[in-house]
Amino acid sequence: MRPCLLAAATAALLAQQPSNPTELLAKARDIIAARARRLPDYTCIQTVDRQYFRPLHRRFPAPSCAQIAAFNRDHPHDQVLEATDRLRLEIKVSHGTEIGAWAGASRFSSRSIFDLIGGGAYGTGALGTFFSDIFGSARVTYDYRGTGTEGRLKVAAYGYRVPVASSHYEVKAGSGWTTAGFSGVFWIDTDSLDLTRLFVDANELPAETGGCEAATTVEYQKVPVGDGVFLLPLRSSMLTVTTDASETRTAAAYSGCREYHGEATIRFDDAALSGKVQPAAAPTAPLPAGLSLSLVLTSPIDTDTAAAGDIVTAKLRKPLRMSRKVLAPAGAKVEGRIIQMQHWLAKPRHFTISLMLEELEVRGAAAPLHARLSRKPGSKSIHLPPARQSPAAATFVFTTNKSRYIVPAGYRSSWVTVEPPLEETR
Repeated sequence: MRPCLLAAATAALLAQQPSNPTELLAKARDIIAARARRLPDYTCIQTVDRQYFRPLHRRFPAPSCAQIAAFNRDHPHDQVLEATDRLRLEIKVSHGTEIGAWAGASRFSSRSIFDLIGGGAYGTGALGTFFSDIFGSARVTYDYRGTGTEGRLKVAAYGYRVPVASSHYEVKAGSGWTTAGFSGVFWIDTDSLDLTRLFVDANELPAETGGCEAATTVEYQKVPVGDGVFLLPLRSSMLTVTTDASETRTAAAYSGCREYHGEATIRFDDAALSGKVQPAAAPTAPLPAGLSLSLVLTSPIDTDTAAAGDIVTAKLRKPLRMSRKVLAPAGAKVEGRIIQMQHWLAKPRHFTISLMLEELEVRGAAAPLHARLSRKPGSKSIHLPPARQSPAAATFVFTTNKSRYIVPAGYRSSWVTVEPPLEETR
């Protein structure tokens, strides 16, 4: 009955087209609020591409945020691209809260998305959680900006301002978070009263955040979820500017949105595409520490398409032994995950790919696998993983002047098993 009631309510609201901008906004707000209340828990795949820019010329003394904004407006090309990276996440939205996991992970955990990805600019809210602040508070102020066209649609634009007291927009500040007010513009289809686009600008960030501005633009589309059709993002972009005038430009695309039905193995292979949800298999005991693994990739890693979050597969080149006992034969399948996929454009240009092993499959049963790269005998070099990255992550560096690199199937690496992380042994 819920989809029928929503359709009837929406039809009733559309039956009387508003005659002025205030009525149009009021009716559109009611439709947006009605859809948000009926939206079931759902998940989407989010693919994020980030570009990191630094100023071409450093200025002394350090400019203020207002001076940085004015300079960037007058000198739009005074930035040099330093690095790029890519992420692929599974985002779950429930009651206005977004939690995340790597795409293809077996479950959502209590870890923050920001802890999961390890660093770099990232923002939540595009999947609808901005709506409660913008359309659900009596303290928000609006102003009519006029009408225009987007393709074949006629749209009305409205400015808005959400004060700090009504905001749930949080920005990282040192080891904690601080709330910031924000403002922006949204566009409404004057015929359907659907939200088509949203611009969110937080440009008065507290000094302790180290940021000057975070500006997000979201484009929306109607998507079937469960038994209804709801307004969800098609794509979004975000620009963050820090107090040292560096910028991060983020582009996110959303796909595979569906209703969420409890814990299950979240995989996007043929079974998932057919609509069959595969229950998570019960894991067996982790392998003991100190065992040597010799691996060979069974499928290539293409930097043009690969992202942090993607699963990689390999196999054992040699039997895995403990004393005289063979724990796994040669050819046994090993599965891991990319947790960092970066392209550095400063000389020497190179790709950095970080991997973590996750499981070893033996006779159809999967055992948790925790391992790190083996150090060469006699090596005195010490490699520290990037801040907030697991010490079990293995980082591979591929130097090339080309814009694309393919790690071929057959690429070999040597590992040694380690103790499981503390959080997995509690």
